[in-house]
Amino acid sequence: MVSLIMPTLNRFDDIELFFESLLIQEYKDFEIIVVDQNECSKVMEISEKYKDKLDLKYIKSDRKGLSYNRNLGILKAKGEIIAFPDDDCTYKKETIKKAVDFFESNDEYRIYSCKTMDKNNIDAFKKMCPQNCEINAKNVFDTITSITFFVNFKKDSYLLFDEKLGVGAEFGAGEEIDYILELLSKGYRGRYFCEDVIYHPAKKHKKSKEKFQRDFNYGRGFGALCKKQIIYRKDLGFSWIFIKKIVRNIGGIILSGNRDYHIATIKGRIDGFMKYRTGDKY
Repeated sequence: MVSLIMPTLNRFDDIELFFESLLIQEYKDFEIIVVDQNECSKVMEISEKYKDKLDLKYIKSDRKGLSYNRNLGILKAKGEIIAFPDDDCTYKKETIKKAVDFFESNDEYRIYSCKTMDKNNIDAFKKMCPQNCEINAKNVFDTITSITFFVNFKKDSYLLFDEKLGVGAEFGAGEEIDYILELLSKGYRGRYFCEDVIYHPAKKHKKSKEKFQRDFNYGRGFGALCKKQIIYRKDLGFSWIFIKKIVRNIGGIILSGNRDYHIATIKGRIDGFMKYRTGDKY
């Protein structure tokens, strides 16, 4: 079985579009776990409409935070394979089948990932690697988004997300990359496939003040992620990824017309790196 875990907040029509894409899946042995962070009952009402058409579990959460609510879903999951669709993505009819077929044919691999594009087949959400490849710490940012990866845990215990990372958490990004890096550190192997696509709308630009805060929060998550990988997982080679991003920000401040983005991001990256602590986990 495949377990799809989908926290949701402030989206409604998009959820129905995703559910409709699940109804036409070629592979049928899956469950969808909806973790509702909204104060209203709209998501519950939408879920009720589909409960006889899908193997659907509905969880009402009283706390916001992407990683926290993904973990709530993981604790209710039954599948050997787990994935984390967004509440505004849609699957192609063969999406789940391709992941399952890959794992069945390649027992040595435990992570499958693919590309994300919008419905016009433009990679406006995130530019990803243009060729198939092994997933590793050097290319993880180019081969992984939260909606594109499936993990085959087989008989292993599920891995939970670091609740300090991600939207709504102390450090506002990086949770899905951290999740994969943790699996890689445990010996899991993964492959990325550029021809396979999961649809996601293009990023929407926010007002200047809101965007500055969002860029700062995302930078902070990146800095925290880098510290975790470099200091706690002792991957010193990852230092170059952090350094390159900082150098790029400095160049952007000097040369780019998008100075606000680079200022917010570099402040966030340095702040996140300085302040992240894992406690006793590592």
